[in-house]
Amino acid sequence: QISETEDEVLHMEVSSMLESVTVSGQHVLLAAQKLSIQPSLTEHREELITATQNVFLGVVKVLLVDDDATVRRVVAAADRVLECLSELVSSSDIKSLLKSFQVFSQALLLLNSLTVERAHSLQDPRQTKQLLDSLETLRRCISMLHTAMCTTIKHPTSEQAQDAKRYILDKVQSTVSEIIITLKSECHSESLGPCGYYTGRRNSVLQLLTSSSTSSIRSSGFDSMIRDLVFHCMVVANSSRREFQQRVVGHCRHILQFWSDIKFILKSSEDPDNAEQSLEKTCTLLVQQIQMLDKALMTAVLYQVLDTFLTASSTVEELLSVMRPILVAHSSTKMDLNFIQPLVEDFISSTDRIIQVANFISAVAVDAKSLENVENSRACLTRLRARIAPLSLELADNSIQTVQTLHEVCQKWEEENIQLQDALGDVMDVREFTSVAINEMVNDRHGCDAAYREQSYKLFNEHATNLICHMKLVIQSVRRHLDRSDNPIYRNGLLVLLKQVQPSQTKVGESVRDMLLGSSLNVEVYTTFSDNVSMAIQHFKVLRKGLDGQQHPHLLSPLREGARQPEISQSCLPVKDTCELNLDHMRRGSASPVLNIMRDSQTEHEEEHSDEETIEAELARKYDRDDLKIPAVSDEPKLIHKPLEFDLLPLLYEVVTVTKGKDVTVLNQACNGVLELSNCYAQAAKEALAIVDAVDRRTLESFRAELVSLTPLLVQTAQETAMSSAMSTESIYKYSTQFSDLINNTRKVLLPVAGTWYHAVYTELQGNLPTMATTVTQQLNEVMALCADVVQLLTSSDLTSQSDSQETFSILHNKLNKAQNNTRYLVEFSTSLVGQVDQLEGLCILWGLSIQILLNSLDKILGTSTAMNQLSPQKQLSVLSENSLRIQEAARLTSLNCKSAYKSKQLTGYQDELKILTEAYLKAAEELDIMPSVMQLAKSEFFQRHLLIKIRALSVHLSKANEDYETALQNIVSIAYFAAEHFRENTEDAEQKFENAAQRLFENVKLETKRVEDCLNYIRDPRARSNLRSINDHLSFQISDIISRARLMVETHYICDTLSLEVQIQCWSAKAHYVVEEIWKQDGIHQEAKEHMRAGLQGRTPEDIKEVLATIPSKVKEVEFPDTTMTSWQKGNTECVDAAKPNMNMAAVVKYGPGNMKKDDGVRSTAYKEASSLTYTSLFLKQESDSWDPKDNRIVQVTRKMADTLCYMTQYLKKKGPIPNKAAFVTAAKDVISNCQSVTHFIRVIANHCLDKQCTVELSLIVEQILTITNQLNIISSVNAVTPGCKSSDEILVKNAQNLLQTVLRGVHAAETASITVNLTSKT
Repeated sequence: QISETEDEVLHMEVSSMLESVTVSGQHVLLAAQKLSIQPSLTEHREELITATQNVFLGVVKVLLVDDDATVRRVVAAADRVLECLSELVSSSDIKSLLKSFQVFSQALLLLNSLTVERAHSLQDPRQTKQLLDSLETLRRCISMLHTAMCTTIKHPTSEQAQDAKRYILDKVQSTVSEIIITLKSECHSESLGPCGYYTGRRNSVLQLLTSSSTSSIRSSGFDSMIRDLVFHCMVVANSSRREFQQRVVGHCRHILQFWSDIKFILKSSEDPDNAEQSLEKTCTLLVQQIQMLDKALMTAVLYQVLDTFLTASSTVEELLSVMRPILVAHSSTKMDLNFIQPLVEDFISSTDRIIQVANFISAVAVDAKSLENVENSRACLTRLRARIAPLSLELADNSIQTVQTLHEVCQKWEEENIQLQDALGDVMDVREFTSVAINEMVNDRHGCDAAYREQSYKLFNEHATNLICHMKLVIQSVRRHLDRSDNPIYRNGLLVLLKQVQPSQTKVGESVRDMLLGSSLNVEVYTTFSDNVSMAIQHFKVLRKGLDGQQHPHLLSPLREGARQPEISQSCLPVKDTCELNLDHMRRGSASPVLNIMRDSQTEHEEEHSDEETIEAELARKYDRDDLKIPAVSDEPKLIHKPLEFDLLPLLYEVVTVTKGKDVTVLNQACNGVLELSNCYAQAAKEALAIVDAVDRRTLESFRAELVSLTPLLVQTAQETAMSSAMSTESIYKYSTQFSDLINNTRKVLLPVAGTWYHAVYTELQGNLPTMATTVTQQLNEVMALCADVVQLLTSSDLTSQSDSQETFSILHNKLNKAQNNTRYLVEFSTSLVGQVDQLEGLCILWGLSIQILLNSLDKILGTSTAMNQLSPQKQLSVLSENSLRIQEAARLTSLNCKSAYKSKQLTGYQDELKILTEAYLKAAEELDIMPSVMQLAKSEFFQRHLLIKIRALSVHLSKANEDYETALQNIVSIAYFAAEHFRENTEDAEQKFENAAQRLFENVKLETKRVEDCLNYIRDPRARSNLRSINDHLSFQISDIISRARLMVETHYICDTLSLEVQIQCWSAKAHYVVEEIWKQDGIHQEAKEHMRAGLQGRTPEDIKEVLATIPSKVKEVEFPDTTMTSWQKGNTECVDAAKPNMNMAAVVKYGPGNMKKDDGVRSTAYKEASSLTYTSLFLKQESDSWDPKDNRIVQVTRKMADTLCYMTQYLKKKGPIPNKAAFVTAAKDVISNCQSVTHFIRVIANHCLDKQCTVELSLIVEQILTITNQLNIISSVNAVTPGCKSSDEILVKNAQNLLQTVLRGVHAAETASITVNLTSKT
């Protein structure tokens, strides 16, 4: 069907999408097969879900593209009608008119048929009605158009005929344009009902739950209603503030849990009475949870309404203020309009947000009328948004007409916005909305206070603007509520309270204007601003109570009589213009048009001023007037204006102010603060010298020396100036500026060192000093308790035996004491009501430094300082989790080898404790990422050190238990440490010594793991045999990783991450010890072979092995054991394969061993440093396949060919090797699949002829696994062939090919064992 279409865009888009859908379908098949093989793995389940979602998404995209193509055809037909209409207008005579009219009629008929077809396919009845009405209008216009055209041709000078022609042409053009807009507008899935979408679903669910009937719940679509309810709430939560988002999501999670419980009860077969009782109880709980969700959802929607209209109003006002001068000054000329583009984009974004919020409001509507009002306003805004988008593109033409059109659209937008707010008033509870807005006013007031303390002009302007706009929104909503009320007494009383609020808002606006005069905050009027804001907020709180019928004046009160007086309009602008304060205008000073407007702005109602005294008298009886005048920030001492040439700290402003005021008593207090601040930064600079680099160390020393010398000079000059009337203040300004600059420069150096500790504690302390005293003290004390616990744990663990350990621990305790003292100073300051913000910053920096220094000292003792500082937080989590899992596995294996029950129980306890501590650390890190705080940061950091200490302590215990097996590895690591530390002395000798020891150990371990593999045939338990085989394979991999890490230190002369290396050594030693002990328990294995394996894995020399073997009795040597140099391939198998003498290619072992890895062209030293698992696995598999002689042996030849191909595929991942491109890479994977068929047939033949049932079962399972992996590899290679170059996709393909080859090699080994059984059985 797609190939037959003439729409090239449709053909191109759908063709590419169909290809991706096909690939997604194959991915679903692959994921399903993986899940069937390993159903317990969460990764496979998530992969299947993701793949299925991609398929559905692809199908939806195809359907949307097809729908867009249908709309394009109708729009093209509409454009054709407009073209024909223009040709029709240009007709000069009746003949050409008839010809053009015939073409126009054909185009109109095509548009009619396509539009009717489209209208009938729509699910939105309103859109369908709009399209059909537009077509009816066009049909009525045809005759009028013909008559008008004929009349103008016959009477070209008739003005009436020309007017009729213009009218009908405009009508046809506007109707066709309406059709296009309707086709491109949003479609509603269903018609409007008696209530909103969410309300309907909620009511239906509650109605079902109240009945608690099993039959009604089963047959009523209960599942779909719960699903729709939760989905809608999640959509609302996704665009809400974080705190409300978490609340709504939590309720949704509980609802889904109860829903699952109900489904379980319905499916259970227990006693009907008990089931009915459980169902009723669960339904009751679910009803309660839905009611809580309803409340949380409404609160989230109210905050969205408040935030959205606040932003949108300021955005459109800013756009209009920019366009008005353009329209007035340049009405007929072109100008560059690109600067308007960002404002238009913000306007479009705000409109989209309003439309979304309107959708949320309509969903919670409780009646049809309010729902219809909201939806109508939303539809109007949607149409306006469709007009704005093309206008933003036309701005590039720099046409004034575009600005005029955009200005008209903005004016219509304002009208529709007012209509929408009126409609929202029918749905929202004005009481809840007012409460939410008052809370935001309080937050804005705190924001203004914080901005004032920081002397931040921009931040103060932002919070003040939001404060006034929140007041305006409340006034508008209450006024609309008044208009709807039919109780005259209630209306009159509420109107009194509303008139009290309006002058308060005016005063706040004037105070904001005064604060923002000039280029910096006017600190002299801050007390007035604070009083006005406090009074206004109190008035709004009274207004909120008035909405509940409280705080209304008495019926005979003169206030009610004043409220009945008619309002007198003023020529001045209303106070709402204060919301239009603009930072750029403010910084222009008195020339700002906004400030000029603010100067002329008085109030909305003149009579409110005449009633003000009466209102205040009435208020005095309701609450204490003194409470309304408490400023948020103390105004003593008064600060001076900030001179433009000086940039002083707040504390230094205070010193300069009181010095000019000659107040010696207050000056002494301020000077004490300066001395404390200086001492704080001097102490911080001194302590930071231990953890900064050389450059910062010299800088801090210079700053500290200058600070120590400048501070007494500053204090002395201030005191002398204050006591002398003749001295000028020039010196105090000079020294204050130098002191402020010095503190700021010192802070810049210290802040990166203090790290996140400073930011965490300062964020929680600033702005909350008086009110959060108890909480701050408790949190800081808990942080220090964690510090002390970790230090105590490290001290008692006895991890180090160095000669200077006592001195190190003594220094650690001294640093802990300093941190505790700094904590006490910070707590005392935070609980006091005095002090400046810069003093708080200094104490926070000093505290953060002391904690960071303590952590650095802990890391140095643990030997992890270098490694941890170089890693990102996410990488630290990964490394620590991996080390914890490794050491836990080592503890588990070691506990199985322990002959002492006490030691075994002790190691098991350590393992469990480490597991719990790891989970706690991961949880703390996750909580820190979600909700940062000083307590969460402390938990994350100190749980990490606690975990490191426990890992070190457990490593010591494991080292004692597996001492014989770690000695050789520790010797190699010691050589690497020595070579890295003394790289300037005999570098070549140290490196050669390391290479010889590493190569010898690797070859010994490789040989002994091969012996262990041969001995596994004597273990009859398949599970135990599989477990030992897995551990034995890990020995080879892990020894290579350990040697590679040590070699990296030798080559780079840099020692790092010793903890991971030590953990790997302990893990390898525990595994080697466990394997030897398990093999030692098996009968039938020669004692000499056991000794060889033990000695080889312990890294002993051949001479040591001979001495041990000499002590073994001769009778023990005669016990039968497997010949480690002769395999079944030499003994022959007449029914399956020809005999062939194996020739174990030890050169391959040496070639791919750690010592010579850098000599091979295919695997370079850089790749080895990265320890690529894919590369090493391929080399290991090739080495395994090279252990047999391929001469006259088809199976070995095929296996070697598969291994070679796999190596080439691995080299392709690094853009090396003989495979040139993606096609050859996929072909190589296909070759591996085809070569595998002969091996599969061979294993199946062995399984059919083997008389040992256990061997037969094992071979059959291997055959099934080979077939399954082959099928997977086939699918993956097919998907990879059509996927663009993707490294992860190629790595998955190589990994599956390695899995296939591993299974094939395991099958060949199992066939070897079965061949021995067949041979022995035939001989007996």
